[in-house]
Amino acid sequence: MFKPVMAKYKNEILVELKNLVAIESAAVPDCDKEGYPFGEKSARALQFMTDLADRLGFSSENCDNFAAHAQLGSGDDSDYAAVLCHVDVVPVGDGWHTDPWTLTEKDGYIYGRGVADDKGAAMVSLFCMKAMKDNGVPMKRPIRCIFGGGEEIGMDDMEHYFSKHALPSFAFTPDADYPACNCEKGILHIRLTGNTDPAINSIKGGSAINCVIDRCEADIIPDNEAAGMLAEKIKVSGAKCTFTNDGKINVTGVSAHAMCPEKGINAASELLLALDGSGALSEGSAEYFFAKKLCGDTRGKKIGAACSDEMSGEMTLNIGTISSENGATTLGIDIRYPATLSSDGIISRINEAAQSAGIKVEIIDDNPPLYVPADDPLILALGECYTEVTGNPMIPIAMGGGTYARTLHGKGVAFGPVFPDARPSNLHMADENLSVSELMLHAEICYRAMCRIASLEKE
Repeated sequence: MFKPVMAKYKNEILVELKNLVAIESAAVPDCDKEGYPFGEKSARALQFMTDLADRLGFSSENCDNFAAHAQLGSGDDSDYAAVLCHVDVVPVGDGWHTDPWTLTEKDGYIYGRGVADDKGAAMVSLFCMKAMKDNGVPMKRPIRCIFGGGEEIGMDDMEHYFSKHALPSFAFTPDADYPACNCEKGILHIRLTGNTDPAINSIKGGSAINCVIDRCEADIIPDNEAAGMLAEKIKVSGAKCTFTNDGKINVTGVSAHAMCPEKGINAASELLLALDGSGALSEGSAEYFFAKKLCGDTRGKKIGAACSDEMSGEMTLNIGTISSENGATTLGIDIRYPATLSSDGIISRINEAAQSAGIKVEIIDDNPPLYVPADDPLILALGECYTEVTGNPMIPIAMGGGTYARTLHGKGVAFGPVFPDARPSNLHMADENLSVSELMLHAEICYRAMCRIASLEKE
């Protein structure tokens, strides 16, 4: 039985996590305010972490409000270990039963935006470093807690950080599941644009491409009979809809992470499918193409892009944003593709289908997959820490989520904090939550893992 080390820090962790959750640090895409690449609130969360690090007795650095770090031990970029977390979050969305910006504890669980993704793990990592300092843990190299401010909108934060600093010798990011994740699918973001359908005056939905759209509003001005037909078609999916006096329809679905879009109900997808099913859309419009080729399909089969591999499973496709302006409608999709495949075939098939319909295709981002062999020394070391605390063997896993591990070029993997068979944490959804006991169990594993990578022999 392992001897607990982190239990004494529990109250401090929860108090400071409450302060961090209160910062509404949803990263802002394309922020035009100088000095704030992801918005002022993301920067405020980074500053909170460096201020806390200073109070705890560590050296710290803010890297241009893209990222920040706290360090234990002397040394430079030539050889250091690191834990990478992010303090930005996705927008809160609707459907919460607690205030998303107030850490709320109930029945052994904490609720709030970011508690599971990734503020809880960020706070734990800093206090694990404090425990290393308090216990005088011997190290071969310094260790850093690196905090990013823009993970949820593309990970440009780490690109900037590693343009200023060398890569760590060993690292992990507690932003996924246990055991270690040595395989991450590729992430492809695509923008599709075409002519707005004559039946639609305007349409808008979604705030982040990596979330299932939970609300969509459209101005279609249907007559009463058509409105009733639409409502019935939409309700079949489990979504809800209302009509306003000024002729707008509001559809409410259920948000979910883009890596598992089937767990949500996509409000925009259900609206377009209902419009198409009622015969309201005109062939040649963007909405008609979206309904026929993308909506209601989270695997890319309708557009002919579906693919899979044994290592990481099926491709997933999520509709994350939709908007219309000046007679054109744009759709943003998030695709997670198998780790052993390239995105070329997927892009080719989407281009072929879109070209024949007069739809413009733009590649926003293409983040290639990650794979670290299961017998890599880092994986083996992390596995020993996991087994020591849980008693369970380490069997590396694959996932559709994208973490900072893919920015480390084989120097790190995702490792925790969510345990197998844990209650759903509702990542990117309403009522995001995390078990306090499991958070502290993660802290025990994280502490041991940080001690190990600070002393692991380099090959």
